[in-house]
Amino acid sequence: MRLLIVRHGESEWNKIGRYQGQEDAPLSELGQQQAQALARRLRNEHLDAIYSSPLQRAANTARAIAELHPDVPFHTDAALLEIHHGDWQGLYNEDVRKQYSAALQEWKEHPTRAQMPNGESFSNILKRVLDFKEALERDHANETVLVSTHDVVVKILVADALGMNMDRINRIWVTNASISVVEYGSELPYLVSLSEACHLGTLASTRESQAL
Repeated sequence: MRLLIVRHGESEWNKIGRYQGQEDAPLSELGQQQAQALARRLRNEHLDAIYSSPLQRAANTARAIAELHPDVPFHTDAALLEIHHGDWQGLYNEDVRKQYSAALQEWKEHPTRAQMPNGESFSNILKRVLDFKEALERDHANETVLVSTHDVVVKILVADALGMNMDRINRIWVTNASISVVEYGSELPYLVSLSEACHLGTLASTRESQAL
């Protein structure tokens, strides 16, 4: 299976620096432009299936791609949701840094043992993402599948392919509307590309404008 992993375009909350988690923030104007640029980049790519998180920032990014692949089956799956940020959801980056500095530092350095207050455990998102990946491998062997999802989900899939310690995932940067590619076969998975965003040009988001 060849897996094309897309992070959604910039959302309104990415733009203003608010923690989203599973809150359903829409794409910003820039995010919509990024989604269109991404769709053009992938217009000649053979796809056998498209899967998306149900949150609109990911789903509308996927729909932009699907419009140029009208005959490809389109699915939404809750396994592709972002990690639930609990009490951090809706807060601005600066507020989280002030109110939850110790917890934020633990999330950055040791996500596997961290849990945002009233949020989702890392073990839960890890299980749902890897269960989903394994189902794709069963259902789409020798096919090309695109998934449109969120930052932490992308990082888990990349880290899993590389056999990385999951406590290192926040050392990976995944830009909005980028493509990462993993190939799964009978032997080891291979990370073919990470956070490819050449198609964005001046539409690319900067790392400094977003929180982990």
